Amino acid sequence: MSSYRRTAALTLAALITLGTMASCGESADSAPASTTSASDPGSSPAEETTAEETIMSDELPSDLDFGGREFRLGFQSAEQVPPAIAEEATGDVVNDAVFEANMRVSERLNVKLTTVLYDDGGMAPVKKAVMAGDNAYDAVTGHDISIGNLSITGIFMDLYDIGYLDFDKPWWPSYSVDSLTVNGHMVLLSGFNSYENLQGTRCIWMNKKLMTDYAKPLPYDSVRDGTWTLDMFIGCLEDVYQDLNGDNTRDEGDLYGWATASSLYAYQDSFGIEPYKEDENGLLYIDASDEKLLTLVNKTRHALYETDGGLVLEVHETTDEKFRNGTNMFVCRPLSMVSKMRDSDVEYGFLPMPKFDESQENYISGSTDRPYAVPLTASDTDFVGAVLEAMASEGYRTVRPAYFDIALKNKYTYDDDSAEMLDIIGNTIILDFAYIYSDFKGFAWTVMNLMAKNSNGDFASYAAKQEKSEAKRIDKLNAFFQELG
Repeated sequence: MSSYRRTAALTLAALITLGTMASCGESADSAPASTTSASDPGSSPAEETTAEETIMSDELPSDLDFGGREFRLGFQSAEQVPPAIAEEATGDVVNDAVFEANMRVSERLNVKLTTVLYDDGGMAPVKKAVMAGDNAYDAVTGHDISIGNLSITGIFMDLYDIGYLDFDKPWWPSYSVDSLTVNGHMVLLSGFNSYENLQGTRCIWMNKKLMTDYAKPLPYDSVRDGTWTLDMFIGCLEDVYQDLNGDNTRDEGDLYGWATASSLYAYQDSFGIEPYKEDENGLLYIDASDEKLLTLVNKTRHALYETDGGLVLEVHETTDEKFRNGTNMFVCRPLSMVSKMRDSDVEYGFLPMPKFDESQENYISGSTDRPYAVPLTASDTDFVGAVLEAMASEGYRTVRPAYFDIALKNKYTYDDDSAEMLDIIGNTIILDFAYIYSDFKGFAWTVMNLMAKNSNGDFASYAAKQEKSEAKRIDKLNAFFQELG
């Protein structure tokens, strides 16, 4: 390691330590326990280190050495590279955390992480290479639904057949693993080998000043005691409206409780709604009559179309700008929106997506991660598995705290409560099966389609129209996953 790289590594390690010390714990009743918790005041440093290593370490052999071999990661576009691979340290704390994690993987396994961009901006080159028997990639990633569609053509490996991947570890979010596994098989990988799953995770952004102005109690305690629900969320926003431009017309120039685009990505996922379910024989079936989905549609349409505080706009950029300028009390947006808030004067707070009702066990945070897959042509599955496992475990230990504890909690939050909310959000991430395998339509898109201005919100009619195409889709998915077995 050069002196510059060693200094950068030590500086980053110190920052991560400070960030972790500054972070808050979370309520054990509201989400799965965090793997990073406040130290016991009575414990010794040695005890703390042992506990941390027990929780955070992977099971890779200490003597793995791949002789400087290249690990070739395929990407659909250049913008998808930075969350996984950083070419150099730049001073940006998240980039440098990725750089440090990459460096540790490279030195630990004696590998060189390299990136390969698909030459047409799509994923056709991946299929072409595999069909030609060309071992061009060790692992690939791409747009979520595009790679979902590609995966059922049979060109990727079953990830449970790949050595060293340990899906019981916290760097493979358990909600995502459970959702993406069908009949004991999984071909798409969502984890901390990249921070795409973090920045693509949805939550509620809350304007704290507007909450105060409209005499709304900040719902942090409700989150903690498990009573932050869809009904409470709607109750907070439904009477928040002001005709700011004085034209006596409800338009985007006014102030709202919740102005949103109809394309509420990962919204229904966050309420535990699964339009595709798996039976005891490992077969998928459609549950379009799910009362929860019908209720979610009706309540969300009521909030957006029938209350003073709701408004549906054409694009997310408009809703984001309204939140940025202080004329939108709530937005349901990914954590990546933080980049748009750097120059904003709005004092905001983070909240997890609400529960459907109090009977929902935990909060759930829907994500639009860009999953990974391993082509059938990858010749050494132990090599591939070891590198992916090391990347995910290092990402969890190094990048995750930099993203949450330093970038979000210290630089972009206004209170300790939001830091605690971020722990809950970060520990309940799901990349939903139905969304990934939906082919941009069907029951996974029910809420998004029925919130649109040109929809009358008729759930029964929508379900009837989708029935045939969805049945064909389920048959195709079942055929694929059954053939894997």
